[in-house]
Amino acid sequence: MKLIGHRGARGEAPENTLGGFRYLRDLGVRAVELDIQVTGDQELVVIHDYSLERSTGASGKVGEHTAAEMAALDAALHFAGWPQREGVPSLRQVMEVLRDFEHIQFEVKAATEEHCQVVAAKFPALWREFGFGERAFTTSFNPRYLQLVGETAPEIPRGFLFEKDYAGDAVAAALALGCRSLGPHQERCTATLISAAHAQGLMVSTWTVNSVERMRELKRDGVDSLITDLPGQALREVPELFR
Repeated sequence: MKLIGHRGARGEAPENTLGGFRYLRDLGVRAVELDIQVTGDQELVVIHDYSLERSTGASGKVGEHTAAEMAALDAALHFAGWPQREGVPSLRQVMEVLRDFEHIQFEVKAATEEHCQVVAAKFPALWREFGFGERAFTTSFNPRYLQLVGETAPEIPRGFLFEKDYAGDAVAAALALGCRSLGPHQERCTATLISAAHAQGLMVSTWTVNSVERMRELKRDGVDSLITDLPGQALREVPELFR
């Protein structure tokens, strides 16, 4: 079972920051999940929320600011004890840091048709430039984005994410979109679902798992990977699960 850092290691370092991704590398973890959004000047940056308040203390939405304005914010503002300011990074900056990572999930948060089109047009060029190949998936809750990137760059592995209240057939949805992985909320990640996904050739990567006991259960159920806020803690407490 693979251990994947959530937004870097959001429980142990400022989320979706260059410093947070370097922290994950220093743990010896080379697998990460992160979030892509589109700025007002149509650049790709790495941040989770559509609004800026929680992670940076600024006001407004990502789509109302330029990439330069985002870089000038402090995404470590609310992380007690972090030694330096961390601007909201561009996707290119993050890819530079992640060059040697073995597994990357680039989650796309695009909520509008325009933003889906922008990411589907720009992300593949960066993916190819950095030579990520099979190491890097693009994932989303948004079927429209997954459809678009499948049309523009079918060679990029894709993953379908779904929340605990998703009412459809997630395996069927993933297959219809040409995805290669399934990303269920951990409350929906059962042995039955994992078996059904594996029978169709889908990998299963669940989120967000911070309980050691739940990690043990998922290992027994056969999940391929899990995403956690606390990778350092997991390695200290149950390293045997990730060998």
